[in-house]
Amino acid sequence: MARSFTLSPTLSPSVRKSVSLIYHFAERESKARYKRSLLGWFWSFMNPLTTVVVYSFVFGVVYNAEPPETTNGNAENFGLYLFTGLIVWSLFTGVVNGSMGWLIGVSDLRKKIYFPTETALLGGAAANSVQTLLEAAVLIAIMLVLANLSWTVVFLPVALVLALLFGLGIGFIVSVFNARYRDVQYLVGILLNVAFFTVPIVFTEELLNRPEVPDLARTLITWNPPSLFVEIARDATYFLEVPQWNRLLAAAAWGIVTFSIGWVYFRDQSMAISEEP
Repeated sequence: MARSFTLSPTLSPSVRKSVSLIYHFAERESKARYKRSLLGWFWSFMNPLTTVVVYSFVFGVVYNAEPPETTNGNAENFGLYLFTGLIVWSLFTGVVNGSMGWLIGVSDLRKKIYFPTETALLGGAAANSVQTLLEAAVLIAIMLVLANLSWTVVFLPVALVLALLFGLGIGFIVSVFNARYRDVQYLVGILLNVAFFTVPIVFTEELLNRPEVPDLARTLITWNPPSLFVEIARDATYFLEVPQWNRLLAAAAWGIVTFSIGWVYFRDQSMAISEEP
């Protein structure tokens, strides 16, 4: 049974039930993540810190990669440049991949009782978001120590929310197909691995501006949804700049429209997939 907690009396019983279920699935996913772990959520801080240190050494020392210049020159570190993009990318891919597993994880339960199946995916996404918020907190703390922090950091949660909505929209759709054909999870994994190299995470925008890069490739890499989310996050926390308004509008459109389409499709198919073995 889902743990009960107080909700506003203005909410309808169905909404209160759905919120309670989302909380329950989020709690279950969080506990399962570090089950039998002595240090628990401590690893959520250690993982991003280790990532920054390793990437800083590999790209900054071994490959001597030149990090993009920051506004005040205080945080010019390729590891931080990479980490900022990876936070957004990991949230997106974690929700897409997780959605398929979260739906399969409640397959037996949804055959026994009725409940809004989408709450399992929303709960899993909520748990995944907590991990992302911890990583973002580590990034902000490092930027604060390096005196590379500005009010523009308010756009970081905007980028994360839009990436979450976009990932959930896709997750709703692929989870339905994966419930019927298990090959989908492997195909999605391959596609995401390929898509990683269409997002400026391990390379800078200067690379795209080279004459040998075709205009079509430059446009696709600059304006694909994950790239938009990553660049908004980088502008906010690394470059300390206000993101371009056209990028913000395009990112908002991708996130909201994709989530809406995925939600409607999932709700339409929810009864049918409950009968899937």
